[in-house]
Amino acid sequence: MFTKFYRVDNSDMRKIGGTGLGLSIVKEIVKSHQGEIKVNSEWKKGSAFTVSLPLMPTHSVEQIEQEKEDGKRSIIIIEDDKSLASLLQVELKESGFYVRHFDRGEAAIEAIQANPPEAIVLDIMLHEHEMNGWDILKTLKDDPNTEHIPIFISSALDEKNKGMEFGAYAYLVKPYQTSKLTNTILQMIVEKMKGTGKF
Repeated sequence: MFTKFYRVDNSDMRKIGGTGLGLSIVKEIVKSHQGEIKVNSEWKKGSAFTVSLPLMPTHSVEQIEQEKEDGKRSIIIIEDDKSLASLLQVELKESGFYVRHFDRGEAAIEAIQANPPEAIVLDIMLHEHEMNGWDILKTLKDDPNTEHIPIFISSALDEKNKGMEFGAYAYLVKPYQTSKLTNTILQMIVEKMKGTGKF
């Protein structure tokens, strides 16, 4: 029940609606907070989902704002699924990154051009009738000021070849362990540092 749901024909998921990732994403969010999720179903009556989470220390506004001044490597997430975006933010922040999140392409591009991040995590299927991930990727790669920024595609669509042809640094198919994204970004940073001789 908590595994990814696949369709035989994924050519136009927007017409069908949904990505089949809901419960698998919920499970990853709960696991990342050291919690557990259970389901109890009764025939013809319905299902009850129970989520248990441990108490966690909260961060003050001052601590959050201080991140901006600590010289942390900046990551921008472009993702319209708020739950998944929150999960990725927590993972990346715990790994020492300063993370900004956008759910619309236009606002993200404006922020990237004004203050280029170390890397970008990009979803392909964003708000309908607006810029999708392919549009954003092409816009950034066509701009000399942003073409060098590594872009990590995070999508339910398994179109790795297309992503790499468009200039993506890496392509991750949802759902995946959030640690996989972090490790891929850290590996990229290490490779860049080796290239410049700076450690």
